Amino acid sequence: MSQSLSDRLVADMKAAMRDGDTERRDVIRFLRSAIGNKEIEERRPLTDDDIVGVIQTQIKQRMDAAEMFTQGNRDDLAAREKRQADILREYLPEQLSEEEIEAIARGAAERLGLAGPGDMGKLMPEIMKQVRGRADGRTVSRIARDELARRASGDEGSSD
Repeated sequence: MSQSLSDRLVADMKAAMRDGDTERRDVIRFLRSAIGNKEIEERRPLTDDDIVGVIQTQIKQRMDAAEMFTQGNRDDLAAREKRQADILREYLPEQLSEEEIEAIARGAAERLGLAGPGDMGKLMPEIMKQVRGRADGRTVSRIARDELARRASGDEGSSD
């Protein structure tokens, strides 16, 4: 098997230090610190899947911060947060396309016999289980809402 995500982070941080890439170094340091905190919280070493979850949380925090900076007319800080999120995305597994997520949502809704927006609480966990680490939660939520709305309107057979 290939090297663990944790080992890759250490190697990449060392390379960033050698190359003088302070932004990448700092992002990886902060991520490794967050991973360490999560290991303390969980009282066990994290698996690669667990680390992907920490990375996704870090990306979400940076994108939320970028949005806030943009609203505050601090485009310089927003750009920095987005660059850092991009660095973190390099450590995620290959992301699913919207079409792939739609197919998963459609299949899950069919399997569970879901009929409308009231079933969102049943559909989301099922989809998230299948896309873990390979799709953004906001995108999944939007697609799930669209699928349930399509089912509620009786347009179950069509696909966009």
